[in-house]
Amino acid sequence: MITYAMHFLGCDDTHRALVETAFVYHDIGLWTKNDLAYLEPSEELALRDNAEKGWGLDPDLLRNAIHWHHKVTPYRGPNADVVNACRKGDWIDATGGKMRKGLSRDQVAQVEAAIPSYGFADVLQRLATDLGGTAFKGNMRVLSHVFKI
Repeated sequence: MITYAMHFLGCDDTHRALVETAFVYHDIGLWTKNDLAYLEPSEELALRDNAEKGWGLDPDLLRNAIHWHHKVTPYRGPNADVVNACRKGDWIDATGGKMRKGLSRDQVAQVEAAIPSYGFADVLQRLATDLGGTAFKGNMRVLSHVFKI
């Protein structure tokens, strides 16, 4: 996801630390709260650690990069370039490259070959079942609480 997001930011390292941090925390609420409605817990933990550890990342941008990473349509708020880079990077990764957000199949294949996911999508589906009761219920909870229009 970081590779994709940085591509969309023209490989400009200005926001690299924020992008990396957002992606470390973006789904962490799945594990820290054992909940498929994980955006707010993920945001809270990232913001707390940013403040406590003195990372100096813009808290509003960090929150938005996490909160809107599953937004289906482009984000149109402050720092849209960074939030959309994260959003597009996550969509490419989460769909295994089925959605490419303007990248070629070859570009995605190169990233996937260099940084394999080792079945992480299967882990997420197992979590949907484990935390939701069934895969259908779990995926519906994710759709209703995590995906944004």
